[in-house]
Amino acid sequence: MKKHPSLWLLVILIILTIVRFIVASSLYLSPDEAYYWVWSRALDYSYYDHPPMIALWIKTGCLLWGNTELGVRFLGSVAAFVGSFFVYFAVKDFNRYHSDSRQKAIIAVLLLNATLTVGVGGIIVTPDTPLLFFICIMLWACGRLLYTKSVQYWWVIGASAGLALLSKYTALLMIAALGLWCLFTKEGRGYLKTKELWGGAILAGFIFSPVIIWNSQHQWISFFKQGGRAGDWNPNRALQFLSELLGGQIGLSTPVIFICFCIGLFYLTRAVWQRKCDSGSYLLWLMVVLPVFVFIQHAIGDRVQANWVGLLYPVLVVITGLYVTRWLKTAIVVGFSIVSLVYIQAIFAIVPLPAKKDMLLKQLGGWQSFAQSVNAAVPVDCVIISDNYGLASELRFYLPDRQIMVIGNRWQYFSLPSSNLTEGYFIRRQHAKELSFLTVGKNDYFVSPLNPLGYAPRGSVARIQKGSIAQAYELYLVNLSPDLIIKRESKFLPY
Repeated sequence: MKKHPSLWLLVILIILTIVRFIVASSLYLSPDEAYYWVWSRALDYSYYDHPPMIALWIKTGCLLWGNTELGVRFLGSVAAFVGSFFVYFAVKDFNRYHSDSRQKAIIAVLLLNATLTVGVGGIIVTPDTPLLFFICIMLWACGRLLYTKSVQYWWVIGASAGLALLSKYTALLMIAALGLWCLFTKEGRGYLKTKELWGGAILAGFIFSPVIIWNSQHQWISFFKQGGRAGDWNPNRALQFLSELLGGQIGLSTPVIFICFCIGLFYLTRAVWQRKCDSGSYLLWLMVVLPVFVFIQHAIGDRVQANWVGLLYPVLVVITGLYVTRWLKTAIVVGFSIVSLVYIQAIFAIVPLPAKKDMLLKQLGGWQSFAQSVNAAVPVDCVIISDNYGLASELRFYLPDRQIMVIGNRWQYFSLPSSNLTEGYFIRRQHAKELSFLTVGKNDYFVSPLNPLGYAPRGSVARIQKGSIAQAYELYLVNLSPDLIIKRESKFLPY
């Protein structure tokens, strides 16, 4: 390995990618993945929850591998492989002319792949998957700009920034950090005078414009949904939210890598404070500090999902590679060990965990056999109805020949076939140990039944994997409110 370290890194990444393909094809889709797969069956400029990039990625993978688990997840594993090389070359550029650039670059790549964010994100695809990939490209382009001084790299920065925004709105934090760098540094202010910088900014806006167009036609719903939480204020629970945010990062980065991240950020912050860092290191610092400040501010009012912070990991591994010299090998070994254990547990469930605490079972367990059980329980000539997007999407994926109807407010924003059916079998999670009556409820999805107790259950179906019950569900024959048709809140999921 000492003679040809870069070649060995390539071999390791190829082996990792093959392992990820195997794991990806061995696990059932999570509810969110199935939901994003539904998006890919009805492509649009944007969606209620997120921009459209994840749908485009899944569509591409399914064109190559069919509507299979591997098809849905294929580009996630490819992105982890290719993105690693952008991080490798970014470290070499940010490290400039130092002789140990290659060694630091290899360490940064291994650290990134040893995190659960990439280890699991390379298999379970979400909008964070393409986001991280385009952040890696953006980071590489910034390194190239700083190293070569070629203003042409602003076009690459603009394109990658636009594609990152097309993946997830949190990319705006990285773009804002780059904007602050342009204002606060002499080198950055020099670039403000170039047409290439402004051309890159216009290119980013053009790439993102379909999302703006879609939102303008849908009451700006996606912007309000994702941005409306920014002003939340709940200091009474701030300690809880902040501790959850911290614990989530320790888990997703793995503990020793998290410590290395903190050490690297500490040394970089000290260098910034003492004004002993170059403009490139200052850019890296801003790319971490600004988003962290925003996440902490948000945690004072509401819960910050652990995966939101994942967009910082490519930057953090670059910082760690540049500024940390101790515990790196331990961090890489521990990180890969944890990722490997997660893979093994996900496939073989070798550690018997209580069903309530087994997150892998809850998310991934038993979907195919469950779908077949639902298929057998519901008459062929009846539609299957759900108001849960994840449950409905799983049934759509694993029951390709059945008609699946979804109901609820979110579906009015999707370009899906509207339904005029008013009767079918409604499926919902079983919340008690025994079957319960289904009441009309505050959502007014159902016409009031003759029975004052509500709709009587027609049976139950359990989702089971290797003898463990992930979730039990109840079935009801219901009459739907005509208002769902009027408001376009009842739709058929695409085949």
